[in-house]
Amino acid sequence: MSHVSVILDPSALLAYGRLDIAVGELLLMVSEDDSALVGVPAAAYLAACWQLDDVDYAVLRAMVTDADRVVEILPLLGVDAAHAAELDRRLHTPGLGQSVIEARRHGATLATYQPDLAAEILDLGTILDLGQ
Repeated sequence: MSHVSVILDPSALLAYGRLDIAVGELLLMVSEDDSALVGVPAAAYLAACWQLDDVDYAVLRAMVTDADRVVEILPLLGVDAAHAAELDRRLHTPGLGQSVIEARRHGATLATYQPDLAAEILDLGTILDLGQ
């Protein structure tokens, strides 16, 4: 049975669309574990998509639609919408709220280029700083 072990926040999704090597390597590492998945919160995906040009957006879209993907889109459940919106407002970052919620829900690591923002909500031990 597969489990979500890593959550990509909007900053990680933007970086992947722009062909950032750190995010690609992370996906490769997760793919080596047959039971692990990378979670992409729907709100984070939507927040990232509009910031990318057509070429970069095509890269990101392929990540979530490829038949051999290790990525799973995580829906924003109605019960979580208000809480996610509150976190987005608090952190001034659209899509980060659902990313935090999903990291907690799945006991997963949050992969981000904004570790300081995520650390306002999550324990440092659950955050992977992709910028290091």
